[in-house]
Amino acid sequence: MYNILLVEDEKQIREGIRLMIEKVIGGFRICAEAENGLAALEMLRNHAVDLLITDVRMPLMNGIELLRHVRGSHPDLPVLIISGYDEFAYAKEGMRYNASDYLLKPVDRIEVSQFLLGLKSRLDGERAREAAEPAAIGEDQTIRKVKELVLANLDKDISLQFMAEQVHLNHQYLSTLFKVKTGQNYSDFVTSCRMNHAKDLLVQTQLKVYEVAKLCGYSSHNHFSNVFREYWGATPTEFRQQRG
Repeated sequence: MYNILLVEDEKQIREGIRLMIEKVIGGFRICAEAENGLAALEMLRNHAVDLLITDVRMPLMNGIELLRHVRGSHPDLPVLIISGYDEFAYAKEGMRYNASDYLLKPVDRIEVSQFLLGLKSRLDGERAREAAEPAAIGEDQTIRKVKELVLANLDKDISLQFMAEQVHLNHQYLSTLFKVKTGQNYSDFVTSCRMNHAKDLLVQTQLKVYEVAKLCGYSSHNHFSNVFREYWGATPTEFRQQRG
């Protein structure tokens, strides 16, 4: 479970974001809330936080000023900025202080899910690396990088050609290398990762099936359902019902 400090001066918006994160997405919890940047700085001194989510326009200290102060004491803390449309250009100033991303109000839960799931994957990876044993003998650095890129980009087009460009190899050579090193075709590995990710999302979140499909890289709900049924022996809806 990862901790979030939520900074937003409107209570109703805070409650909506908290419910979205804790009830729909999972894996995160709002450990503290603040109505302005000054209060947020005080809370950062008393809470272990993995993510800061902040509005832009707030009394006493706005979100950009808060981010500027945060970078002095928490240089690597992920920060997600949320803002109204008329504040969008202003919110982009936050990127100068290494904001992780910015989203427009009203917050779209697919966009929030994409951000949080990506962050969770990175944080999980960091924790795993800290405790991990040496990598298995025979799996070289290129294949490890390919696997990491796949897991970090399940919602995107990660074709063999695309992946070959990322690791600077000919796509036919990468295909052969991946098969030799893993005993599995690249496309089968991608499908396996997407199906396992879909299973976790269906069990651990309340996202709708079409939203799960998008987060797993499928633009077609029907295609996603067919692949899922072939892989798990049940449609996404049936699978979720079976798991309660």
